[in-house]
Amino acid sequence: MLRKLDSLLGFKVQGKEDELGKVSDFYFDQDKFILRYLVIDTGNWLKHELTLVSTDAFEKIDFKNENIIVNLTAEELEEGPSLDKNKPVSKIMEEKVVRHFEWPLYWASSNISGSPSMPTGTLKREKLFAYDNLTDEEKQQEEEEVESNLRSFKEIKGYHIHAVDKEFGHLEDLFVDEEDWVIRYLLIDTRNILPGKHVLIAPEWISHISWNKEDIFVNKSKKEIKEAPEYREERSDYLVDKDYEKKLHDHYGEDIYWR
Repeated sequence: MLRKLDSLLGFKVQGKEDELGKVSDFYFDQDKFILRYLVIDTGNWLKHELTLVSTDAFEKIDFKNENIIVNLTAEELEEGPSLDKNKPVSKIMEEKVVRHFEWPLYWASSNISGSPSMPTGTLKREKLFAYDNLTDEEKQQEEEEVESNLRSFKEIKGYHIHAVDKEFGHLEDLFVDEEDWVIRYLLIDTRNILPGKHVLIAPEWISHISWNKEDIFVNKSKKEIKEAPEYREERSDYLVDKDYEKKLHDHYGEDIYWR
């Protein structure tokens, strides 16, 4: 089932025993467009205001009561590495968090061939850095230089979207598959060319992203996008209808991810 990330902001994060805080942001892997963490605003009870929680710690999302239930205690969170407010999460900091909570090292080799496994429908855009091959001293030296592969959902919201021949709107939301946390679509407001119309773009159709200029470039033309099936939210639990997805992929001549 696909969910909008924006709709999950503000959800309470419920631990094994206590409420831990509220969701203030999400971090996704810019290489594979997979959701990796939520950011908890812990308020005043924790010595550090913000902390990361891996999607591997999720047990259930209670949409009715707006709760995300995780398999952590307040004590475990208290003992975890702190996250600096308003500062990018370095790869070194991420590794400290992951190793502390014993979450899977998603960037490590996970199959016989030695290459990272990839969920269906995703593309790897850059080679992941081999952190496990560094000594502790080398990791410390690299900490300031190595750029994280994580990107904030709040950061990317509002980025300008460009077709191959024209800017046509901005990013309004991301649709994530709660089965494996793969980001399936970008929700685009096309007010630049079609006032009031929304369309969906799959991450696989992105040619590149300029993080400095806040621009996302899509390898589709203005005409293709203008004639694409309009996205209208379903009044049901399924925010994106399967029939709509088929029409969308057929329109662009793209293979659909579940085939």
